[in-house]
Amino acid sequence: MAKLLFVINNFFCIFAITKQLSTIRQKDMDNILDDMEHRVRKIIAEHREEAGFPNLEAYGVTEEQFDDYLFDKQAIIDDDDSLKKKYTIYSIVFLIPFVVIAFYDTTVKNALIATVSGGVLCLIYYLLAMLISKIRMSRLNNEAIERYIADIIRFQDQRPGQQQDSPDTAP
Repeated sequence: MAKLLFVINNFFCIFAITKQLSTIRQKDMDNILDDMEHRVRKIIAEHREEAGFPNLEAYGVTEEQFDDYLFDKQAIIDDDDSLKKKYTIYSIVFLIPFVVIAFYDTTVKNALIATVSGGVLCLIYYLLAMLISKIRMSRLNNEAIERYIADIIRFQDQRPGQQQDSPDTAP
């Protein structure tokens, strides 16, 4: 009976964490218009016709290649930035050893073993997720498009009348 209560308690913990993370989803939604893809597209829409604005064809890239690259890169960034997904997965991975150990014995020693095991599993998951993300980003990498994006952002930052942070006025 104690083991069953231990398992039920762990699942209620997961439910509570997931419910708390629903508030984080609203924060994610607020940041949608502040992502890299929208920022680059906004700069292009506002300044495409201005003199000195980088021309996409000069970089040997078509509009379709640029759109696909920007969409794919933003998808990778969004996948990495989803807090709700991260915390839900980490909490489940962390609690797996508790559920397994609950079927054997619920002593303090086993609880400590489960805590350490859960932490190690979370670390392994984190490292694998980072590795997969870096591999996906390196496969996607296109130097010509990256230079174009950097030049667009540099064009925006160097426009006259734009507020630029200098070392003296930066917070």
